[in-house]
Amino acid sequence: MLRKLEEKDLSQLLEIIQADEVNNLQFYEYLPYLSNEDERFGFYGKFTNNKLEGALYFSPFNTGFAIQNPLYIYDYFKDILTETSSMYIFGRHDYIQRLGQITGRDIHVYRYGFLPIKRYNNGDIAKRVERASKEDIPELISFYEEKDIMIEIPERIEHIIEKGSIFVRRDGDKIVSAALAHSETDQYALIGAVYTEYDYQGKGYGMHCLKALVQHLHQQEKTPYLFYEEALQHLEGIYQKLSFQHETDIWMLY
Repeated sequence: MLRKLEEKDLSQLLEIIQADEVNNLQFYEYLPYLSNEDERFGFYGKFTNNKLEGALYFSPFNTGFAIQNPLYIYDYFKDILTETSSMYIFGRHDYIQRLGQITGRDIHVYRYGFLPIKRYNNGDIAKRVERASKEDIPELISFYEEKDIMIEIPERIEHIIEKGSIFVRRDGDKIVSAALAHSETDQYALIGAVYTEYDYQGKGYGMHCLKALVQHLHQQEKTPYLFYEEALQHLEGIYQKLSFQHETDIWMLY
């Protein structure tokens, strides 16, 4: 049986995550919700003789899991993943494949990999690209509102800004493009929510924000990871320009 994890379980949870850290980066963004009163966020764990063998995080946006022995994925997680109300179920393709079909959800394949350290010509980055500050929180909430790429921004934006990992492009005083790292460790960062308002697309603003973010992470000696949907071929060309190195595939069910 799974039980809700608490602060006292943190050390065992980290042990599970760090066993495959590169593929479990999304867990770190939800660690502040390990012990909280918001029932929409949290973690469940599978224990045997008080030893944590698998863990699952959940939020309104997505649900994902980590496990010591993937042979037990179906036994431990199938029921709760079938019942989750999260928009997405997220995980390594070889792990999710073991779950079998989940009623009402289709498989979408995403390429997952990293951006190696590379010097970018500062002339490529528009002067108006800047790091967001706490004063930008209301506008960023409005910018991402009703976009399914970052539906949890009101709850998590302040924590992300504290790490200095959101870069924006403005038109006058209006934010029209942004890129952020929504999960970070001492060595890695997971990039997401790269978006440009429709009327400003095609001008390279998203690439400018992304390059500024990547430079920021590289300066901290962090390797940025990201993923993009395989079906969107134009994204492959964009990320190849940044020397994207494909490691594996992520399956998202929605």
